[in-house]
Amino acid sequence: MEDNQPQEDPQNGTQQTQETPETQGTQQTQGTLVIVLDNHKAQYAAPPAKRSEVVLKLGYKTSEGSEAVEVGRYWIDSWEYSSSVSVSSLKLFCLDGQGLASRWSARFQMRWPADKRVWEIIQEIICRWGINLTSPGGVPKSSAVDNLYPDFTLQPGTRGDAALRRILSFIPDALIFDGNEAYVKDLKDDEASSYSYGTAHTILQGEYSEAVPLTRARAIGRDGEDNRIVEDAFDWPNLELGIDNLEQSYDPNLQSAARAQERADAILRKHALESQGGQITVPVNCGQELYDVITITDDRCGISSKKYRVLDIETKYSTRQWHYQQTLTLGAP
Repeated sequence: MEDNQPQEDPQNGTQQTQETPETQGTQQTQGTLVIVLDNHKAQYAAPPAKRSEVVLKLGYKTSEGSEAVEVGRYWIDSWEYSSSVSVSSLKLFCLDGQGLASRWSARFQMRWPADKRVWEIIQEIICRWGINLTSPGGVPKSSAVDNLYPDFTLQPGTRGDAALRRILSFIPDALIFDGNEAYVKDLKDDEASSYSYGTAHTILQGEYSEAVPLTRARAIGRDGEDNRIVEDAFDWPNLELGIDNLEQSYDPNLQSAARAQERADAILRKHALESQGGQITVPVNCGQELYDVITITDDRCGISSKKYRVLDIETKYSTRQWHYQQTLTLGAP
């Protein structure tokens, strides 16, 4: 199913939680696509097969004419018919790789006894619902992804999304689903901005917030001779303000100072991403991707060329309501 309808604003694109080609739509949860189709002639009386693949494309106009960019692949999870006077519609609810994770659960205990690196464990988990882990060129990943060998266990009944949260808590990287593939990305704090909003690309509405961050993280492990290993990561600028917020993590899998330091750095980094937040609503950008760093200028709030990271993307397209907009959830760069 493709969205190649010409649009009024020639912007660039999107990913995740997207919406409809033909009529209207309402966003649901992260990793979902909701499509509402006009069914007034009963042309969709025979629904598509469950878990059929849906290819989503977002359209825009350029000097070369109408263009469309593929921004995601989804799988039909359920549908709903509805009718009222002179109105009939079919609503399709679709999931991406993250959504499929929430539908999967471990059938039996699964254990990796310190003989697989984190990358391999993620690969062996997500393949259970048909997703292949890849390593695209130019996308950075942390040292811990390839050098940490945790003793990792999943109990029967553990959901796929919960399993991913656990294994990703060991590393600073994010997992990004891209169709039937996924990849990890190290969210480095010095990543260059890839796009700007608020100048040529209008911000329709914006909210920006900051909170007191975690200022100190401690990782505790044990070496091969059962000696205690302790490593810390510090946010010195906020510590100098007298803010001493500490989080500690004990993990016997951390059997060297290097691995313990990576864990402390990962804890501090993930909390830092959450310390800066907000949302902006913009005309659709068909090229926007999750976890990109962007630059925002919003003179109404006194914000000028400030960097943020995109943590969530929600797209609304409705021909009935004349909506073609995105809401980007923001975090620290």
